[in-house]
Amino acid sequence: MPRVLEELQRVGKSAEIWWDSSPLDFPRWRAGQLATAPDPETKERWQEQLDRFLCPAEPDRSLVRGITTNPSLVAQSVLASPESWRHDIQELIRYQLDPDVESTFALVYEDALGRAAREMLPMWRATGGRYGWVSGQLDPRIMFRADLMLEQALRIARISPNLMVKVPGTQAGYQVIRQLVARGISINSTLSYTVPQFVACAEAVESGLKQAHDRGIDTSRWRAVFTHMIGRFGSNKDLHHEAAVREIDLSQTDIRWAEVAILKRIHALIAKNGHPVKPLLSSLEVDDPAKGSTTLSMHLEQTAGGAIAYTCKPQFIGDVLRREAELPAFDEHAVEQEVPEDVLEKLMWLPSFHRAYDPAGMSPEEFAHYGAFITTYAEVTANTRKLIDFVAHQFQTVTASAQPLLLS
Repeated sequence: MPRVLEELQRVGKSAEIWWDSSPLDFPRWRAGQLATAPDPETKERWQEQLDRFLCPAEPDRSLVRGITTNPSLVAQSVLASPESWRHDIQELIRYQLDPDVESTFALVYEDALGRAAREMLPMWRATGGRYGWVSGQLDPRIMFRADLMLEQALRIARISPNLMVKVPGTQAGYQVIRQLVARGISINSTLSYTVPQFVACAEAVESGLKQAHDRGIDTSRWRAVFTHMIGRFGSNKDLHHEAAVREIDLSQTDIRWAEVAILKRIHALIAKNGHPVKPLLSSLEVDDPAKGSTTLSMHLEQTAGGAIAYTCKPQFIGDVLRREAELPAFDEHAVEQEVPEDVLEKLMWLPSFHRAYDPAGMSPEEFAHYGAFITTYAEVTANTRKLIDFVAHQFQTVTASAQPLLLS
């Protein structure tokens, strides 16, 4: 795994590897991976690789350059260590004058972001703000309210200088991005699957930067990334349904081509126009030989050589660790190579792909109605509710144990 990712970073001079989880979760995950090694020799090799994977205090040694989080990942992190969080949450409840579940949830969420940011702060400082960023996502329940998103975004940005605000790729979200960038605040545009979303993001960022420069705001440590949720695009069933109706045979490899085709077009637009936004690939997947795949991961192999950040979820890293011997050498020009003409022609018959691939395929009003967006939005909202319920349970515990005050 890290050897695969190190090679990916080597062939792409501007490539970055990010960790798609809290950095505080890494030691536990690392221990779990080593415990599953099939033999001592493999364990020793994995240990050597993982020891240099995430080292915030030693930026020159660390492969990881940044961190992505979201409400789902924060919820998973808290619920994976409930004992260590119960006391802290109950303390947060007791030290509020008028506590309720929502206010306590907000404090817990921001505390989790602050802990992750503090872990990466040494890297951020040592690299002058180039690396060591942590993405803090806005509450998905308010993603259609620009005013509420902006209010929360400004709170998150004040937690730590290395927190970039993760804003949803909705019409309201791009309004917020414009206002945040105008203040010199770093952003990550998420819940994104399409070229039209990238175009809207780039326009918002460039408009915000112009305002920031006109105001004399320092943007020397400012960054913007655009999260293309590459695996989630293909895992949505719309392409399969549309192919079936049109009697088009759509293989797993065709789906992978659809996913990377969008990224290739975004990368080409950045190279052509100089947009100050870096694509960040999330929801990376390894490919299944049982489904006819002849690659380890087209997401990596077809984007190699690009100025791209790759945020790797723990499961993906574990899968690549176990299959790293299957990876051929990366082609340093892979990201510039065209999608096979016959595959692209087939894909263009599918409305969901055509709308996602054409820069003018959707209006901003339509982004939140796109199939992959709807599916992810439902999942993230459900996981947010799980964390709220955990907080509510601690709230009930504190309330039940509270003793009436004796007034003298």
